[in-house]
This record gives sequence, C-alpha cells and structure tokens, in this order.
Amino acid sequence: MPTFTLGRKVDPGYQSNRIILIMTITLLLGRGLLANDWRGSLVFSAGFFLTWALAREIDPLHEKSAFVAAFMYLSMAMWIVDVNLGVVFWTVLLLRGITKITGKKTTVLDLLGLMGLTIHMILGQGNGVYGLIFTAAMVMGYRRSAKDVLFKVFMLVGIVLSAWGLYSYSILVPGEAWQMDSFRWVLLLAGLALGTFYGKMLQQDQGIRDDLGNIIESKYMFISYLFYLGMFAVLITGTALDQGTLSLYFAVIMGVALYRGWLMIRSIGGFS
Repeated sequence: MPTFTLGRKVDPGYQSNRIILIMTITLLLGRGLLANDWRGSLVFSAGFFLTWALAREIDPLHEKSAFVAAFMYLSMAMWIVDVNLGVVFWTVLLLRGITKITGKKTTVLDLLGLMGLTIHMILGQGNGVYGLIFTAAMVMGYRRSAKDVLFKVFMLVGIVLSAWGLYSYSILVPGEAWQMDSFRWVLLLAGLALGTFYGKMLQQDQGIRDDLGNIIESKYMFISYLFYLGMFAVLITGTALDQGTLSLYFAVIMGVALYRGWLMIRSIGGFS
C-alpha cells in the first residue's frame, strides 16, 4: 500500500526543532494573552513556524538561517493581520516533492494529496494560476526523479487542472493586484534582488543530505529554489493573496539571504 512520504517529523529531541517548538508555543500564548485573540494568535504563530519550515526546505545546510527568516517574519508583525496557511503548507509539500528531501521515493498518494490541495487552492482562491504552479512542480519533479512515469502522469493531470482553472476562473485578480500597489512592488523587487544573491550562494553548497543521510546534488536544491522564487513572483503578480502571506514568503528569502551575507562578511573579515 502506498504511503505519504512528504511529511517530516519535527523531533523535539533535536535541539533546533525543540527551540522552534518552544518559540512557537511561547508566541502563541504570549500573543493570545496580550491581544485576547486566540484565533489570530494561532494563525500568526503557525505562520512563524511555517516560515522556519520553508527556510529549512530551501536552505537545508544551514539551520540558523531558518531562525533568521522566522525573526524577519516577526519583524513584520505590525502589518501581518492574516496568513493563508493552506497555501504556505502546500508550498512546503511541493518543494519536498521536487527535492525528495525525505529520502523516500515519491508515491501516488503523495501526488494525489498535492493534486487535491491544488484543486482546493483553485476553488478556494478562485484563481487558475495554482494549477500552473502545480504543473511546474510536476515538471521539476519529473526531472529530479529520473523521469519517473508517475510524475509524467501527474504532469498531464496538471495540464488538465490548469486548463480547467484558467477556463473557469482565468488568472485575473482584483484591480489592486494588477495595479501593483507600492507594497507589492517593494516585496517583488527586494525579493528578486535578495533571491538572486541567495541563489548564487546556494549553488556553491556541497554535502546536502536528505533525511536518510543520502547526498542530494546541489543542482536539485537549486532547481527547487528557482521554483520557490518563481512561485513568489507569480503569487505577488498573479493572485490577490493578503499582505501577511506575501510577507511570509518574502521573510523566507530575506532570512536565508541575510544569513548568507553574514557568512560571506565573516569569511572575508576572518571572524571566527
């Protein structure tokens, strides 16, 4: 029987996992008590955790960069009112399907789950662009998995989903998204600039291992990261996602880029 392989356990016995769990729970309780808004606190705290998780997916070699990203998310707290946790969680799973970071062979249950979430995104957001994003992930997964026929089948499924989504909803969004208000412009330009810098650093990484200890070629991590950066740009320009969700995606890029910048400065300056 096929199993779901895209899940990763957050083992509290591992120090960095224990720290992020403690921080997330503390944030939930502290914000909930101060604001007396437990629903909002739960969403905000979950966004904090998912920022860390996304950064771990695109920078698996450096644990600390994920914490930098999480703190970048916290620094934007004044305007993060809501976060679409479903879209963010979907992104995490898509990235795992591309990199195979769990070390396990992708199963039909994995891709059926991703397909189901994609349909939910298209219906929930009323936007066909999510079908295109799913198809792009299947194309990259096909390349990553030595042209696994399973990904080929779901590439075709993705094309059908995209056609249905575009026909039913197109990719038109409310006027403010197309007009690209200043907030979106800042996120897009800053994100692409920082993202390009981080991409160059990522290409130099060696020794990345999956959860079973097997080496992952850096080119596959880079392909996955390009998918993330492209998805970030598409979500800003082609959807009506709220500022909080877009800020979360940006916080991930900013966090991993700033950490790499610090490593570069430390190396040049000879700091220990």
